[in-house]
Amino acid sequence: MFKTILSVSLLFLLLCASAVLASEPQVPISRVEQIPNLPQPYQLRDWPKVTCDYLNLILDFERRGEHLPLPGWRNDRQTLITLPSYVGGTGGPEAINFMAAVVSGSLVGLDMQHYRGHDWVAMCTNWFSAEHGVCGNNPSGGSGASFWYDLFPNVLFYQVCDLYPNDPGRDQMLRRIAGQWYQGCIALGASTNGTRLPDFDHLSFNLKQMSPVDNGKWIEPEGAAGVAWCEYMAWQRFKDPRFLAAADWSLRALLARPAEKNPLYEVLLPYAALTAVRMNAEQGRDYDVPRLLNWCFEPMDKPAARPWWGVLAERFGDLDCHGLVGSSRDTGGYAFAMNTYQWAGALAPLARYDSRYARAMGKWMLNLANASRLFYANGLPAAQQDHRDWAEKYDPTYCLGYEGLRKEARKFSVATGDYKTIAGRVAEGSYRDTTNRDRKCQVLATATVNSWERLEHIWEVPIPAGTEQVLTLEARCTPGALGNGGVMIQYASRPEGPWALAFTVTATNEFRHHGKLMTNVHDRVLVKALLDQPAVHRMRPAQLQVDDLRIRTQAATLRPFATGDARGHRSDTLNFCLYGSSHVGYLGGLIAPTSDEKILQVDLLRTDFYHQNAYPTFLYYNPHPVAKAFTVDFGARPVDLYDTVTDEFVQRKALGKTTLTLPADTAAVIVVVPTGSVTRREGRQTTIQGIVIRWR
Repeated sequence: MFKTILSVSLLFLLLCASAVLASEPQVPISRVEQIPNLPQPYQLRDWPKVTCDYLNLILDFERRGEHLPLPGWRNDRQTLITLPSYVGGTGGPEAINFMAAVVSGSLVGLDMQHYRGHDWVAMCTNWFSAEHGVCGNNPSGGSGASFWYDLFPNVLFYQVCDLYPNDPGRDQMLRRIAGQWYQGCIALGASTNGTRLPDFDHLSFNLKQMSPVDNGKWIEPEGAAGVAWCEYMAWQRFKDPRFLAAADWSLRALLARPAEKNPLYEVLLPYAALTAVRMNAEQGRDYDVPRLLNWCFEPMDKPAARPWWGVLAERFGDLDCHGLVGSSRDTGGYAFAMNTYQWAGALAPLARYDSRYARAMGKWMLNLANASRLFYANGLPAAQQDHRDWAEKYDPTYCLGYEGLRKEARKFSVATGDYKTIAGRVAEGSYRDTTNRDRKCQVLATATVNSWERLEHIWEVPIPAGTEQVLTLEARCTPGALGNGGVMIQYASRPEGPWALAFTVTATNEFRHHGKLMTNVHDRVLVKALLDQPAVHRMRPAQLQVDDLRIRTQAATLRPFATGDARGHRSDTLNFCLYGSSHVGYLGGLIAPTSDEKILQVDLLRTDFYHQNAYPTFLYYNPHPVAKAFTVDFGARPVDLYDTVTDEFVQRKALGKTTLTLPADTAAVIVVVPTGSVTRREGRQTTIQGIVIRWR
């Protein structure tokens, strides 16, 4: 049997008219139809190299410089590291950061059991909670915080265990995870005979208490997708019928939703589409894959679980950003690296199980692979990103990506000084304690003068040039301020005013976030906290605690803009994002070039975890308006090439570098099989030597 990691090439003869007519009819995805065949401008990064450079950076304990080294040891036995989610951050690592890095390195051929002298695979078990029976996002964490944070670590752990199989301890954890979510499905309402389905319209589910968790603000019904994929992978691994049943319940629960109630929340839903197409192929099911794909791709308004999230289909400024994943509305569009790479890894294998999606997957992957370069410091001019200077000093290979890419810049500025305290006093801290959302506060106390209780404190904040400025503040006033209802927050360009009211911080025991669009301010703004009212008898003065004071500025002239969310909360943290960059290996493992830079080779087995025995299988898409010839290398051993799209052999005894022609705007799914192979039809499946090569 051929190794699935075999590097292959393709000879695809120009199809005759009769062959074209006999091709598998392609199923369009409406969002993909809105993006170009040929993205412009086009530049393909060496994604396997980016992945290797990235692992070398984030797991180097000897690297020195500002915010370096990134890793550290959490214990003397060196069995668990610290790894920040953002450069400049502390603590960690999150499972969605560390485990993703282990998977990424493995997908591009690194041995993560021995990489740089450590067993990073074994470290992944630190996230398994014996108490909850699943992996959490924090070491020894549990469940019940958020469906996507609770389930995604288990998706990643399953992937790690497929890449490094047959470890009895890890296998036991896999069984426990699947068993817990099987029981969770029942607790969510599923009946063992399948007549009732689990209800995932919750924030999350606590597996220790076997009860749903809600916050009254939002739901994450895509949790069903994470359960479906994990349970089906567990069934493939262990063949326990409970796990197959739970996968079925979860998919049916998703598809029972009205079309307008898109369950997409963060990153799990593409795994439902992959599970559905696999179960259709392998189990003879008939799940509605087009509906699941439309939910994954098409941004939708309420009552979608997360309105306007999906795949972007537009240019940011003069650059095509088609194919990236994120919000289509935030600053005109806000794409995220983690989501983009996970969408690619989860959805690319669809073309293997159903070749009717070959063209859509090939076209989308080309756009995604091109636009993803913009997450990195060498992808844009310095003015269109947050921290180019840091990257030039400490990341010379530009392998550490920003968290996201905005269509329009959003910059943040914080207080640079306590301008003046006119009444009351600073009881604790200074303006520096207002620059980070970390509950380390500047505390202002009122003073009583002539039967009046007063507070008047002014900060100075610079304003970057932009189209609009929003003043935001996270604060609380305690004990309750009476009279005018709380502490007024005002702003002005000059000390003499005029002062405009932004909002009022009222009495509360919780920090509250406030925001106000400001007008007629330029270069800098003075922000005032003001309380002026008849004195109230208290044991001690009223206090205003300020944790986060900043001005958010839109800069529409900077399109696109590479950035992230960290700097919006902490002024000492960079927007270079490890939890997003750690997923780059999904792209690195999938994509390889051919002689034509715009005709990519997509490895359909690389992220198809727990697949049955298979021959190497690759997707090729020609985006050109005319037929194009391209060359790839098959190596020294002759092979036959079977195309699942046309259902025929397109080349026998292909050997070494071979040139072929692919018709315009078409795709092929090529299975590389031994020479002289004879196909056999078994029901809906086509096999060679008992191995399925075509699923319908």
